[in-house]
Amino acid sequence: MPSPRKFVQALGLLDSTMIVAGSMIGSGIFIVSADIARQVGSSGWLLVVWLITGVLTVAAALSYGELSAMMPHAGGQYVYLRQASDILIWAGIKLNPLGDK
Repeated sequence: MPSPRKFVQALGLLDSTMIVAGSMIGSGIFIVSADIARQVGSSGWLLVVWLITGVLTVAAALSYGELSAMMPHAGGQYVYLRQASDILIWAGIKLNPLGDK
């Protein structure tokens, strides 16, 4: 009798990407596009808006990927924002040490 096969509980890169893409497409197509179409007035402009937001979404995803490679700590967005606030405070002190306007 053959041994039973075990189910592997793992998601690869392609699986995870397809889950995220499916969620984004599902919510974006059915909920948001009707409101955008009312605002822009034509289907051509709707496609332009989709293209622009798609490019911005890819840029944001690449930025988060780069940030996570630079700061591999638990906490995600909190870690990035904490680091950014430290840099902004430091820059404010260096650029305007006396607090003059």
